[in-house]
Amino acid sequence: MNVLQSLRSLSSYPIPTATIEDVAEVVGLAIDTELTQELRKDKRFKRAQARVYMFLSEAPNVSQGGISYSFSEEERRRFRLRAENLLEQIGDATSEAGVEYGYKGEDL
Repeated sequence: MNVLQSLRSLSSYPIPTATIEDVAEVVGLAIDTELTQELRKDKRFKRAQARVYMFLSEAPNVSQGGISYSFSEEERRRFRLRAENLLEQIGDATSEAGVEYGYKGEDL
């Protein structure tokens, strides 16, 4: 299995190859790199996983080939939490993946 296959396997959602290529490039990985146990523990790979989970937390609901892909707000929240947990594990807890935007109520 290579990096592309592993990142794509995080969800059955049809993540565009260009998205995974961009994620891999940003963290310094090549998508055709063979995935080893050592690479699975590497900060770059965990960053890539976190970025894919963040993508999934914001991905649009789509229909493709007669199959619908949609996430509830709870599923999207879990994707964000997975991303944040991965970043915490590698000491990147201050990353933008943990930042939420939008209206938060009266207590700003």
